[in-house]
Amino acid sequence: MLASSKNLEKFKQTNDSKQIEICTHRYAHNQFYSDFYAETMNNFTMILHPFYAGNKSNSSENAENEINNELYKIETIVSECNIKDNYNLLEKARNQVNDLTSVVDIWNDTVNSHIINLSLKSPEEFWFKNVLLPKTYWYLQIRRTKYKLTKDRLKAELSKCNESSIPKPDSITKELDKILKLKADELCRKFQRTSSQVEGRNGYLSMINHNQRSFDENRLKALTVIHNFDIRAWDGKTPAQRLFGDKIKHDKIIDYLIQNFGELPLPRKRIRQATDN
Repeated sequence: MLASSKNLEKFKQTNDSKQIEICTHRYAHNQFYSDFYAETMNNFTMILHPFYAGNKSNSSENAENEINNELYKIETIVSECNIKDNYNLLEKARNQVNDLTSVVDIWNDTVNSHIINLSLKSPEEFWFKNVLLPKTYWYLQIRRTKYKLTKDRLKAELSKCNESSIPKPDSITKELDKILKLKADELCRKFQRTSSQVEGRNGYLSMINHNQRSFDENRLKALTVIHNFDIRAWDGKTPAQRLFGDKIKHDKIIDYLIQNFGELPLPRKRIRQATDN
């Protein structure tokens, strides 16, 4: 893209009309597919969600079809721009789509199981699934997103939810409304779109393993302790606290180390041997 722009400027200075026409065509071609690629990549960020078009429930099958459509666009760009896929990245991406999109149906099943435990009436359940849950989800996604273009698209999804004509049932009391809002927040936070590359211990291991070095027992033990007793979820609890509940209480690891870490030993002094002048 940059090379096409520089060549175009160079031939403009020489007034070579034929070369200017060729470079102009190449520049327009590259610009078109560059914008097409940016748009396609941005579309990927809007697919893997439990909702689409505001409050419509998504499914793993629908998400898989949408991702395959975007991958087909990427394949078109690769072909039209004569890009060599030496590492078969497109094929590797297609092989991961099914596992990637399965989280949507898993989350839907989780939501349904929680709704059963709430013992809601039919209108209350319908309002919870089609109004409160999608609004809460899009709101949380907007708070997490920093990229302006993606945030604007998320805000558009939230606006569609706000335009919904589904009324709130009169049977929902203030107490039940509070319970439902907390439950919606809890469920929406359970939907995770991240992979092991950005998760605690496993993410660190997957990245550091590229150093092609083995792990000694002390390092693995230290990473396990950090993962179980230091990494905290949105509720402020560590994996150990979520597993054992109130049975286990522990201080923050960093605070514990600061209080119990002694003075560091001084560097070893080398014994200098006398030398004859």
